[in-house]
Amino acid sequence: MLLRRCLMNGQIIRTFFDTRYPLDFAYAWDNVGLQIGTLDKTLTGILITLDVTQDVAKEALQKGANLIISHHPLIFKPLANIVTDSYKGQLIEQLLKSGITVYVSHTNYDLGHTGMNQVLADRLALTEQAVLDPIDDTHGLGRIGRLREPLGLNAAIAYIKQALSLRHARFIGVMDDDTRIQTLAISGGSGASQMHHVKASGADLYLTGDVSYHQAHDMRQLGLRTLDIGHYAEHLFAPALKKELEDYGVNVPIYASNINLDPFTFV
Repeated sequence: MLLRRCLMNGQIIRTFFDTRYPLDFAYAWDNVGLQIGTLDKTLTGILITLDVTQDVAKEALQKGANLIISHHPLIFKPLANIVTDSYKGQLIEQLLKSGITVYVSHTNYDLGHTGMNQVLADRLALTEQAVLDPIDDTHGLGRIGRLREPLGLNAAIAYIKQALSLRHARFIGVMDDDTRIQTLAISGGSGASQMHHVKASGADLYLTGDVSYHQAHDMRQLGLRTLDIGHYAEHLFAPALKKELEDYGVNVPIYASNINLDPFTFV
């Protein structure tokens, strides 16, 4: 017997995020929420992605999804114009003509109790988890927790790469395999600015992304072992949010994007 899906208005997405990841959780510099189109329509499907690109827009069309939920903002800074000769202008035109709405949940998701850093910590099966930089009893940036047993440095890195489905990572510090790694601190995305806070936490290894050359030198001087897992480690946003929306009762087809959005190829 075929199960029929009921018609569902897109405002349920606004309600979901207002309840779980309110927009006022986001940092002042961020741009989150509705960015293209409207939520006041019947949903035909939802595509969840780390970033919005032309390939992702095509994927949404192919799957019959008229809503894209992205972790990273399509429109980050105010646009002075929308010129359809440009890449972003073409993309916005493509989305509007196709009737595809874009909704963004970025730092409000990062700071959420069940958000990005919780997803990463759970994938690593960390015990004794706590918020690294809390804003209240349950919300805040980053997570700190313990592996079930201490591992040598190489074994710990291999475990992290496997658990987070990473092809590569950059280590900052002294590669001494006699070092035992058990307490991990995590800040998904770009978390180098938290290095002093992490050092004070006593973590054996810090996981974050987008560490610059000069920031890496600062980390070495601090004696803070860091594994730069890249920004693309946050691709786990898509399957995690898919499950959360389904559990919430969003009764339309929901897809985690299959597009590989990692812009880097290591040669």
